[in-house]
Amino acid sequence: MRSRRPPHNTLDRPVVLHAGSRQYVSDDQVMQFLGRFIQEREAEGDADASGAQAQLRRVERNFKGLPPAVLDAQQ
Repeated sequence: MRSRRPPHNTLDRPVVLHAGSRQYVSDDQVMQFLGRFIQEREAEGDADASGAQAQLRRVERNFKGLPPAVLDAQQ
């Protein structure tokens, strides 16, 4: 009998990593990292990660203070 629960997805559960001392970064550094990360994942062309890429783009838009892409399409 198959489970009705979806497979484990790291994007739907918080992840905590404790590794040494804290290093604070600026919003610009976060945006640069996020932009590079998204570009690398899109370059890989992994169809399984398309949902994760969409979520990352939403996070990026939120950091920039932009409305959701859905609102842009309706205008």
